[in-house]
Amino acid sequence: MKKRLFLILAIAFLIAFYIGVNLAEISPAHLWEMMGISFFIVFLFIGWQWSYRLSSFSQGPWSLALAWTANIGIGVWVTFLFFAALKDAVILALPRRFLPLIPWPSVILGMLLISVVFAAIGLWQALAGPFIRRVSVPIQGLPKSLEGLKILQISDLHIGPTIRKLYVEKTVERALSLNPDLIALTGDIFDGTFEVLAPHLEPLRRLKAPLGLFYVTGNHEYFWGARMWTQKAVEYGLTPLNNENRVLTFKGEKFLIAGIPDEMSRFFDKDNNPDCAKAAKTQDGELFKILLAHRPGVYAEAAAAGFHLQLSGHTHGGQFFPWSLMIGFFHRFYRGLNCYKNLWIYVSPGTGYWGPAQRLAVPAEITLLTLKAQDSKS
Repeated sequence: MKKRLFLILAIAFLIAFYIGVNLAEISPAHLWEMMGISFFIVFLFIGWQWSYRLSSFSQGPWSLALAWTANIGIGVWVTFLFFAALKDAVILALPRRFLPLIPWPSVILGMLLISVVFAAIGLWQALAGPFIRRVSVPIQGLPKSLEGLKILQISDLHIGPTIRKLYVEKTVERALSLNPDLIALTGDIFDGTFEVLAPHLEPLRRLKAPLGLFYVTGNHEYFWGARMWTQKAVEYGLTPLNNENRVLTFKGEKFLIAGIPDEMSRFFDKDNNPDCAKAAKTQDGELFKILLAHRPGVYAEAAAAGFHLQLSGHTHGGQFFPWSLMIGFFHRFYRGLNCYKNLWIYVSPGTGYWGPAQRLAVPAEITLLTLKAQDSKS
């Protein structure tokens, strides 16, 4: 973990330096001032992350102000980082004789202003809360009785420093308006200590579905104590699934819903590694099988274990433009409905957000998935 922390700090230092160098091109005479601003914003975000772990500080008004300042500031900075990298790519591609003709200080100032505008629009979209997305999942050979089964997915809600009770209430109200048959929470729901988040979790008690509420851990739960959050989930009416399953009945037809812990467990809980095959085991014969897995990257193991539908999150769909253009380089399936062999994978872009309070062009969502027979004419 120390090596990981060192790597994160080293990357943060390089980002701050790179942004500072680019900002200095606006006014070369103020190199050190620009560098200082860049380092301040980057390390303000890191400092806030550290201070948020101090329960006494996290409950104070200064914590909320610091969280919003750090998240909005880093949102501007990472957007500017993208444009700065794009600008340098253009410089490398252009013939050198054209470079003196371009007013670089004005270009970089324009990049900074665009970054501020993008961050403002992204903040507005983030605060609007999750919208409702309806998705039909066409399943070949789906038992007739399971057609029309409605599954509501909440993922990556990140109840924490800036996503608090009002946002959670809005999410719960929109979820309940859909009258789902079951609710699946696919990780990164909790992002802090229970002591700090308890007042903001109360709306979760109102979540109801006839077939139950099922929950799997994401990587962020492990940062705060996954075992504790798994226990607390039960208090809020959720059924945790850790390499296990439940057999449910819908209109007289049995089906299986299973869950695996996030792979971050390998670092925090070596006795509880994700195991799709173990999660799929049942004595009830051949059933339609649904897997809840925080990360979409387990799709090959899920298909091999005989699952028909996998619900995941984690990627945030890139969370906001222009970084949403890059997420595909890191995840084969990163957003929406996808298919691998006989397995359908739905990847939620998230119901909340993490870090930069931005959702530009990648809105947060609550997903209502409805099962349909592939040859259905409805």
